[in-house]
Amino acid sequence: MASKKILRLIWIALILMGLVLFFLYPDWFTKEAISSFIKENSSNIFWAYLGISMVRGIFLLPSTPFVLAGILIFPESPWTVFWISMLGIMVTAAYLYFASKFLEFDKLFGDKLKSKSDKITEKLNKYGFWIVLAWSFFPLVPTDLICYIAGSIRMNFFKYFSAIFIGEAVLVGIYVFLGESILG
Repeated sequence: MASKKILRLIWIALILMGLVLFFLYPDWFTKEAISSFIKENSSNIFWAYLGISMVRGIFLLPSTPFVLAGILIFPESPWTVFWISMLGIMVTAAYLYFASKFLEFDKLFGDKLKSKSDKITEKLNKYGFWIVLAWSFFPLVPTDLICYIAGSIRMNFFKYFSAIFIGEAVLVGIYVFLGESILG
């Protein structure tokens, strides 16, 4: 039990640290600073992009800015951007699914939301694949939220994972290939 609290605190601390860095050093996050960093480290940029794509979900950062950044960094390799983005999304989806139960995120909502939680659980058990698919495809809602919910109620992992993959693959494909045609 203590290890779960420690992991939850570490997770929150990492998010807070990222926010503090963003506010203390906003010049690190400007277009020019990022562009300069990429030019100076071009030989390692592929591995950095891959690594960032894998861990961004732990910090609850949406994937869309990273997909768009990939289009700008690798304009000649849209399939590379697509597969790295999808790998990062799927790693995050698996992490959030399993971490939500382990870290007991369902308990964070408390008894106030118990009746709503039961309704959500009932709907996800009945229509889970389609709900997760639609949610993960819709760009204006955070996919991470449905990952937490699905993990908390222990939705069938294969249904959950395949729905996330299909929904996100369509969305990322639109971003990458439409973005490439606009930039190209």
